Parts: sequence; C-alpha cells; structure tokens
Amino acid sequence: MVKSGGGIGDGPIDGVANIYVIDDATRAGIPNADVMVGAVAGTTDADGLVVIKGVKGPQTVLVKAEGYRSEMWVDANGANMTFDLKPPTEAVPATATISGSIPSFATVPVTHTRAAIVTYLQSDELGNAANNIATAGKMNICSADPCTFSVTTRTGTIGLLALIIDYDTHGTTTQTDDTFEIVGYASKNGITVSAGATMSGVTLDVVSTDNLATETVDFGTPPSGLTTMVGIVGIETADGLYQIGQAVSATMTSIKVPKLAAVGATGYRLSGIAGNGGDPPTQSVVLRRKQTSSALSAGTWINPPTNVSISRTHAAWTPVSGATLTSIELDSSATTQVLGITLLDPTVGTVDIPDFFALPSGTLTAKVSAIGAPGLDVTSFELDTDKDKLSEVGVTPGQVAN
Repeated sequence: MVKSGGGIGDGPIDGVANIYVIDDATRAGIPNADVMVGAVAGTTDADGLVVIKGVKGPQTVLVKAEGYRSEMWVDANGANMTFDLKPPTEAVPATATISGSIPSFATVPVTHTRAAIVTYLQSDELGNAANNIATAGKMNICSADPCTFSVTTRTGTIGLLALIIDYDTHGTTTQTDDTFEIVGYASKNGITVSAGATMSGVTLDVVSTDNLATETVDFGTPPSGLTTMVGIVGIETADGLYQIGQAVSATMTSIKVPKLAAVGATGYRLSGIAGNGGDPPTQSVVLRRKQTSSALSAGTWINPPTNVSISRTHAAWTPVSGATLTSIELDSSATTQVLGITLLDPTVGTVDIPDFFALPSGTLTAKVSAIGAPGLDVTSFELDTDKDKLSEVGVTPGQVAN
C-alpha cells in the first residue's frame, strides 16, 4: 500500500518488505529504481514496486533512480514503505498572472507615502518553489489610487492579500534608510487559476479597521549562541498560507494583522528562526501552527547538532535530546540535491555512506538536522498526513571536500 507523500506502516518487517518508489510531483510509481534493503537488492517494476524477501526487523534501506535525489533510511521497520523521490533540481513551477486594483486604497490613513504589496496564498509545503515566484518589474507593488497591480502566482485555488504600508523615505533619495510599517490589508479569496492563465479585473477589498488586530511574539529562550532572531507571522486558511512580509524580532515583537474571520482564515502561524549569523548559519527553527490568540509563543526550541563531522563515506555528530529523527542532506551546489539520509533512531550519532551512491566529484555542501515532530510514530506514518507534526528543526551546516 502506497503511503501518501512517503512513509512507513502496516507492521514491522517480518520476512517481506514492500518498497514503493514514487515521483514527488506526480505521485506516479518510478520504474527501474534500484533498491537495497539490508543486504538484499531489487529493482522496481512498472508501478514503482519491488518486493524484498528474506529480511526481518529494522533495516537500512537505500533507493536511487536516474533523474532523482537518492534516499537512505536507517532503522526503517515497516512491511510497506514508500519513498517519495524529488528531482535533483527544483522544477520550474507553473504560474498564472492576475491583475486588478484596490478600489478603496485611498481610505487607509498614512503619515508618509501609501503603497501596497500584493502577495498570493502559498501552498502548505515547506520549500516548494511555487511559494517563491517573483513578479517581473515589481508589478505587484502599487501606490497610486486605485492601486492597480499585476502579480505572478502559483496555480490552483489561491487568494490574494495586499499589505498596505506607510512608506517612509526619511527625506533621502537613497533606499538604504527607507522603512515601512504595515497599516492595513486588502484581500480576495477563492481564485482558481491554471498554468499560463491570465486573469484581469480582480478587486481586493480593504479590511476595515475594526477587523484588524495586533499579534505579539514571545521568542522565549533560543539555544545558546543563536542570538539573531526573527519571526514570520502567517495566516492559515483551508487552501494555504499567507505569509506576512514584515518580520518581527527581539526588538520589534508586535505586528498588525487581519482578524482571522476577516480573511477566511483558521489560525495564525509563527515561524521562528534563531541563528548564529554565520554563512551558512547554524539555526534553530520552530513552526507553531493553528494559533488563535493575540499572543504567539515560540515555545521550546530544539538544539542544532554539535560536533558534526562529514566525509564522503561517514558522518558523525552528537545526538540531540528531544529530536524525533535526524536528517543529513548532501548537495553538489545550492540548487542540486544529491542525497538525503534519514535516521529514524534519534539516539544514533553516526552513519556510514555506502558506495551504492555515486557521489559527484567536487566539494559537497552538507547539513545535519535534528527534527522534532512530537506525536510522530516513526514505524507508522504518512508524510502528507503527518506533516503538521513537524514543529522544530535544528540545523548545522558542513562541507565535504573532494
């Protein structure tokens, strides 16, 4: 049985392991993928399935297929397992173009210059390129009444949210000292667009003053040494997530947002990031979903792994208390993913990288992540169903020399 988005289940391995290998984008089976469970090898059929016999108990499972990032799971113990393989480089997302205006734009009071930044409803999939589509020429920014805009979006059922800002140039012609403050919002939900579609005449309704609220953020106590803190407040809806483009910080802990009912939302989300300022940084990230109060708390942070050492054949680190599992990612560049390793026993602090995987030449970047997912059963899960359990990640970067 295929596990939606990847996963493990249907009891422990007791002589037979059914391994499904699917495409992350299409969810179709990938034929001719090479699979190894323990010491037993096999190849997937036309449906992306291989049946491995003669194995019992927790196993190391290796999967690779031409045109996809390879995967390795350590201490995996499920009679049915599904590996959801991603391409090594992020596919260019399908887009649509929506244009329109904000008829009541001029009614929002400002002290300096009034402007609006029109954003679109993101999918609730972390890291999806469709959530970071730029609009050419910044046509999604408008200032003259009635604030006409054009925004490039992802496809599917989306919404538009305009952040209406008070823009202050501080009397200079340079932009380095410019600041802005969110003073209002305008929105439109329930827009459905397909790839390449162009939609015009969309009007956004200004959220009234009595439908605005102030959210405050408590960062708590991040891990030692991670003193650079920012938070992004999101607005959750049934169709996705609006991310508010003005970050909160330790010195600016509040932000004006629409009340949930005003934009058809179900809750607020806090994405908190604490880092050490490095390049790349060591970080701890928290995701607090489905919040409905006027105060958002980062809660307990998870520590990044320490004493990290990574080579082409071996990785070691000190296990992190409170982690549900550990992840290692190897990339050959900022955009090319090579290998993902998941250790389902978080108390393990070492892993060998087998020659089953032909790592490319040249320097590889790496990161070791301690992942907190309270309530996740690593012997029975489906990533599509259980993704909301992911709530903390501690990340330590590394580098692998040729």
